[in-house]
Amino acid sequence: MTRSRRAPPLALAFATACAATARLAVAAADDPKPELATAPNPPPLEIEVRGSSAPAPERTPASVTVVTRRTLESLPGGDAVQLPDVLNTQPGFVMDSFGLLHSRTNDGGEQYVIDGVPLGMLPLGQFQSFIPMRLVQELRVITGGFPAQYGGGLGAVIDVTTRRPSGGPSAQVQLIYGSYQHVAPSFDYSQKIGKLSLVASGSFETTSRGLDPPSASPIVNDAMMKGTAFLRGEYTIDSRDRLVLLGGFAQTHYQLPIDPTMLPLSAAPPGAVRGPDAYGNDPPPFVPGDAKPTEDERDIFVALAFTRRLGESEVFHVAPYVRSSYGLLSCDPARSLGPTADPGSTCSDVRRDSLHEGVSLDYAWGVGKHQVWKAGAVVDAAQGNVAYSSYTREDTSPQGGADPSRTVSGRDLTSVVGAGVYLQDTLTFGKWTVLPGVRVDLQHTSYPSSGEPDLALASPSGRLGASYAVTENAVVHAFAGYLWQPPVSLDAPVAARILVPGLAGQTVPVDLKPETDWVAELGVESRVLEQVNLGLTAYGRLSKDLLDRQTIGSTNLFESYNFARGRAAGLEAWTRIALHRWLDGFANVGLQIGQGQGVDSARYLFTPAQLAFTGWQILDHVQMWTANVALDLHDEARTSHLSARFNYGSGMRTGNDNTLTVPSHATLDLTLRHRFDFAIHPEVALDVYNVFNEVYALRIANGVDGSAYGSLRRVDLRLTVPIAR
Repeated sequence: MTRSRRAPPLALAFATACAATARLAVAAADDPKPELATAPNPPPLEIEVRGSSAPAPERTPASVTVVTRRTLESLPGGDAVQLPDVLNTQPGFVMDSFGLLHSRTNDGGEQYVIDGVPLGMLPLGQFQSFIPMRLVQELRVITGGFPAQYGGGLGAVIDVTTRRPSGGPSAQVQLIYGSYQHVAPSFDYSQKIGKLSLVASGSFETTSRGLDPPSASPIVNDAMMKGTAFLRGEYTIDSRDRLVLLGGFAQTHYQLPIDPTMLPLSAAPPGAVRGPDAYGNDPPPFVPGDAKPTEDERDIFVALAFTRRLGESEVFHVAPYVRSSYGLLSCDPARSLGPTADPGSTCSDVRRDSLHEGVSLDYAWGVGKHQVWKAGAVVDAAQGNVAYSSYTREDTSPQGGADPSRTVSGRDLTSVVGAGVYLQDTLTFGKWTVLPGVRVDLQHTSYPSSGEPDLALASPSGRLGASYAVTENAVVHAFAGYLWQPPVSLDAPVAARILVPGLAGQTVPVDLKPETDWVAELGVESRVLEQVNLGLTAYGRLSKDLLDRQTIGSTNLFESYNFARGRAAGLEAWTRIALHRWLDGFANVGLQIGQGQGVDSARYLFTPAQLAFTGWQILDHVQMWTANVALDLHDEARTSHLSARFNYGSGMRTGNDNTLTVPSHATLDLTLRHRFDFAIHPEVALDVYNVFNEVYALRIANGVDGSAYGSLRRVDLRLTVPIAR
């Protein structure tokens, strides 16, 4: 097994430098751009840095990071990177293979909100972002102290505010060309016509390295082709009423990478067998080098949001939405089970269709000058249709292939209805801000085609957050709550039959339970100098029926299961700086630990030895130490930039019962960009990722994901041309 090599001296020096610092991206005023202007009426939590002053600490009783437009553009790669790459710069987040993220040791549970419309916890395609960063005006990332309006997800809330047009027609064209045959043209268009504002975007992307492969090099069967489109239309009916239409489309074709380091048994000495790796993990299933397994994904999202201001302190908001998701896994049985495949090999084709229809509504009103109430509800109905075919190799034929007599097919229909209602209050008096909230959620899941019993789940939850401004430059916040999260698994029966081939064709019991958590956190932030803010937050969590999940290889299909108990704790420190008018930056460091004890659902996914172990085990997606340092050096006019971002991770877990750690990694990304002051003001950027060509594994032989390696050095040339009227 390839191991991460030691980081170069400069990278190690960077790691040492960041170990004493930490968090929150520098939030700043947006640079005026011809194509899109700063969003009107920015959220009250927007933090601005002007000149050489750092912002005063916010008084919100939660862990909130605000990433503004200027911060996005100042990171290496600028706004051409994906949302997971931006979130991975924040404390508490751990990047997993295939672009998945974990926040504060949670496996999933992230909720996405775009312009006030909830997209839910299910990602819009496991490997792609739901909106291009080019159209993002601001990200509000909540990792702890969740208000009652955010229910169900315990991982993080990613609240996106999109950009707005500034006036007449304007556009931007961007072209990226670089390593791994990476080609990515895109365009944005905006216009304001009277009461109507329009923003439209489209992109196309191809590369020979689409997913994190099971070996750093060479890369086999890993091409990706993707197209996306986004539309936002806003119509101001009058001074009180506003209507917003949101639409998103993404379609992606992936080749599923193959491990070229594994040789067929037919090429080995007689009687040879594949043994465990250096960590005691069993070898992954062998896939012949000429196989062409693929995955296709398509997502469509449409929402219509209506907002009415009833008075100076009363606002009503309602947003119906529809989301359609499609995924097709093709394992290529003719080649995957061909002449060089192992005897008894299996593979599966899976098609997954799901349709969500829902509506969210809320009503906010003020009582006096220091009290704001908010009540709301959300209803989501989802229908899933998952079909599979499981193939077994014909061992009696020299050519192998699928044995028709042992091919098993099936289909599951799933219906899920979820709903939640909440009430919360924001109290401000003197130096105190208090945010109490209560919520009730329910979920009903049925499997009409396969005979599994219905799951009916419901629970109340409550939370209380408070902050105290010790001085104008120092704020302490605290939060405690009892939270509830239902299992998000429409595909449990089908997923089980693929993960455990012996279950193919059988009825599988669904015994998932909701997770309940007692959570608490305590944090402090202080502006110690005019240019420097420092902060520290500690958190803890005790869980009953802790939810975890296994994904099926490189697909968007997964199976949830419960540990009987769970516990987690962490410490996050951060700093942000604004030195003079030419240097912005942030840094953070995080320490986390998360454990589960005793599997108590979906036990068919585990071996008898795994079920017999009843002690505490570290969760496989936990990474104990993370650190980030980002700096942007620029001239006063902000036309030339040198941006750097250093990332350190101590490695996730591997080995039996997750007792061992994947080797640590340290990477450095750089961007040099300049906007020319002639004609249409084109901007040219050179993006270099993983400057020192660090070889690092995200996963090593973990569950059904197997191994996955981060990218070696990549270089992109980026040209951005704004086109104004």
